[in-house]
Amino acid sequence: MYEFRNLENISFEDLANAHNLVFSDYVVPKHTTAEEIEAYFKVTGVNHSQSFGAFYEDKLIGLLANSVDTFRGKTVAYDAMTGIAREHRGKGLFSKLFEHTKISLKNNNITHYYLEVITTNEKAYTIYKHKGGNVDREFSFLTGRMNKDFYKNAEIKISPLSTFPKKEFSNYEPSFGNRIVSLHRDIESYQVAYIESKNKNVSVIFSNQGRIPQIKFDGPDDIDLLHAVFSYLSRNFENLKISNIPVDESELIKELLNIGFSILVNQYEMCIEL
Repeated sequence: MYEFRNLENISFEDLANAHNLVFSDYVVPKHTTAEEIEAYFKVTGVNHSQSFGAFYEDKLIGLLANSVDTFRGKTVAYDAMTGIAREHRGKGLFSKLFEHTKISLKNNNITHYYLEVITTNEKAYTIYKHKGGNVDREFSFLTGRMNKDFYKNAEIKISPLSTFPKKEFSNYEPSFGNRIVSLHRDIESYQVAYIESKNKNVSVIFSNQGRIPQIKFDGPDDIDLLHAVFSYLSRNFENLKISNIPVDESELIKELLNIGFSILVNQYEMCIEL
């Protein structure tokens, strides 16, 4: 017998176990710990009362974890984590969980639902399209490090993110989870590497684990500065993870590929009007 209830009283250990069940056979398999889930929920701003789980014999076997915030001038929910364990799929559970969640969100005056789905995950994309989802943007998620080091003497400055004004760095609109307001929920984990020269500036926000949520890059004239910053970061991290650059930022993506990064996945940002 299945039941649905919110995640207010669910431990992070149980959430991690459910995550590992759900994503064991995902397009990109994922494994996490209770500590990692807690940190992710913190920085993403997951609202436990507006997040729901599917339970079978009192065991969490599926979940829809949501952050609730103002985005593009509207009160919205953002899908921070979704999935159903493999052995419980094909029973309409996700649709029932989504409808259960949708009722609660609408009752709390939340008007839009945002999510990200890997572009090659045609099944998930089709499900969300059938629920009224439209693609707003496409992102690239890159990993790797710079394959050459010519900038050992560049004057790279490193400062805590907390010392900067609370505004976006990137020239593009960051994804929901990469906004400055999201990063400030775990601000002690983030720093900024930047270099300035002749009224030009390239800045890269990076976490203690090498995750990069925002890059300030104005175009081809800043390539040398971009190289310098990534040369520094590549000396300090075995692998860098650059999260969600809009694909229309073609100059930036092209240059990151040129210096040794690769695209792990592309994702659609989708929106469902509730």
